[in-house]
Amino acid sequence: MMKKFLASLILTTITLLGSVSGYAVPLEGKIIGSSGGSSSFGGIVWYSSYMELTTPYNFVIGEQLKITLRGNAKWVYVRLLPEGANATISVGIINKRIHVPHNGVITVGIESPQQNIRQVSVHSGRQAFGRGISLFNDKADIVSIDVSMEK
Repeated sequence: MMKKFLASLILTTITLLGSVSGYAVPLEGKIIGSSGGSSSFGGIVWYSSYMELTTPYNFVIGEQLKITLRGNAKWVYVRLLPEGANATISVGIINKRIHVPHNGVITVGIESPQQNIRQVSVHSGRQAFGRGISLFNDKADIVSIDVSMEK
């Protein structure tokens, strides 16, 4: 409990202070999706895994998400879903297909402010929200997400 409180306090302080160089903290939340069986959502068309954040987060320009994935996907799309937004529409999709290296760790740079984000998701099926991924892609399930600021 103390660890979660401390991580939340650090994230809140960083958000209030703005751009602080050199921090790296885990995002706290509940991860939905697993590489075993068909527990990733949406089947082969979507293969969706997501983290419901414990508290909404305001991402600032220059922050980076380091998302550790499990599974055999070669490509993914990442989405930052604001609180109250409909999860069935394409709001919050980062407009580039991201290659997943062998170690399963992808880095996503924040290029515009993202306010009140409640969910971070990865999509690795054949398509996500009308964006083609790959006919032969596989699952990518979130293991952890860290946020950092590099200058």
